[in-house]
Amino acid sequence: MKKVFLTFFLISVVIFVGIAGMTPKKGGTMVIAYWGDPISFNPDAKIDDAGSGIYGCIFSRLVALDADYNVIPDLAKSWEVSKDGLTYTFHLRKGVKWQDGQPFTAADVVWTFEQIMSHKEAPAHAHFARVKSIEAPNDYTVVIKMKKPYSPFLGFLAWYGTYIMPKHLYDITKGGSPVDWLNNPHNQKPIGTGPFEFVKWVKGAYVMLKKNPDYFLGEPYLDRIVFKEIPDQNTALQTFLNGGADYDENTNVAQLGILKKTPHVVVYTKPSPSRYYLAFNVGRRKSPFHNKKVRFAVAYALNRKDIFDKAIKYGKVAEGFYTPAVSWAYNPNAKIPVHNIQLAKKLLDEAGYPVKSNGIRFKATLVYFQGQVWSDMATIIKEQLAQIGIKVKLEEYEIATYIQKVLKAGDFDLTLLDGFQGPDPDNLTLRVGTGKDINVMGYSNPEVDKLLSEGSQVFDIKERAKYYFKVQTILSQDLPIYPIAEVINRYVYKDYVEDLPYKLVGVVAYNNYAKTWLNK
Repeated sequence: MKKVFLTFFLISVVIFVGIAGMTPKKGGTMVIAYWGDPISFNPDAKIDDAGSGIYGCIFSRLVALDADYNVIPDLAKSWEVSKDGLTYTFHLRKGVKWQDGQPFTAADVVWTFEQIMSHKEAPAHAHFARVKSIEAPNDYTVVIKMKKPYSPFLGFLAWYGTYIMPKHLYDITKGGSPVDWLNNPHNQKPIGTGPFEFVKWVKGAYVMLKKNPDYFLGEPYLDRIVFKEIPDQNTALQTFLNGGADYDENTNVAQLGILKKTPHVVVYTKPSPSRYYLAFNVGRRKSPFHNKKVRFAVAYALNRKDIFDKAIKYGKVAEGFYTPAVSWAYNPNAKIPVHNIQLAKKLLDEAGYPVKSNGIRFKATLVYFQGQVWSDMATIIKEQLAQIGIKVKLEEYEIATYIQKVLKAGDFDLTLLDGFQGPDPDNLTLRVGTGKDINVMGYSNPEVDKLLSEGSQVFDIKERAKYYFKVQTILSQDLPIYPIAEVINRYVYKDYVEDLPYKLVGVVAYNNYAKTWLNK
């Protein structure tokens, strides 16, 4: 057996004392201006972006990502992968306790992963499709055997919907029947192993957490965190500037110019393996966009630089069909169509959509999230498509309704999305693989499915890249999506907030504020 990742170098120790050599101060409450309500506090059951911004405070994973997307230890202190890639052996930390005082063991890991495997709606369900078995030979060892090699597996264990949950609170019965994890009362009062404990949730108002003094990676510096729900970005900004929040997680790009000039405010930006794109409904309901010529017409009609300059402003205009942030997998030769209005009109004529007497070829509905950037992008797209005779109706929804309408029901013609497309290019499977969770388009290409499957079984990066290059070439030919821009993450906070996790390499990064402190 080949040993890998036996221990992660503790480079974070140096970071913990602060960038300028300051000693962290204990105490205080950090208030975060937050954008929405969680669906629940079951961290693995459903896609829940509002919840995911909070889950990392309460729960832990087997392995985690740091700020540079490195896979690092979390509840597992080390692990081994067999030479054939079929067996993963994880060695768990001893002495970890759930926030109710019960011991954490391998049984919790096995139960959590088995639930993910048995619930198709779980966001991480697809990543476990190649798992053959999960066993706990003792309380501190977990062995996962694969049906066939799956090189992205560790990265996805560290990503979305893989928080370890307490078996002793969820593996219960009522009236002799098992209680489904969607109906467990602890979905409203969660118990985790993370740095903060749940105190209170007032829907539409706030979520309050307090520090977990027994956190296995060290007692947090903050006493409390309050996620103050302020869905309107302008209200969130005023609350932040007036002293009602220390950290604003609900900014829009139009506000950054003002914020950068505001005394005692830090605006920190960082490239992200995420991108904005327009998705066509190519297979989920009757739509003109089933016709490839219509999709290309839209692509030629749209001017993504104009959309970027007017609506997005920060980041970079997209040029290809995968994020360049994962550079080894990015195909620079798979290009997006260049703006050409006349060619767009010609293609629509050829597709059987001539201009009618009212100047309209056909009508389409564009669905998008609430938020200024989304609204601005949608408005510009509507204006640009009107130039070729497509009349667009705009529909804006908050996140829960959007998920139901778009992801679940496929009730749209066009939709705007973004989303993390790392830490591995196999993430493309979720977005363009046949029947996969975030393939809102209903897109299906057997060759794409085959290439994605084969690429995920190769461990040499140079060889793997060849598969993903081919996938991007096909996407540029089929055009189920129209990439618009590369996302840049933005963090806006008062200058007394120190050591946010997004800056700390070697530390559990995402929404884990164990090392954050207030210098005031």
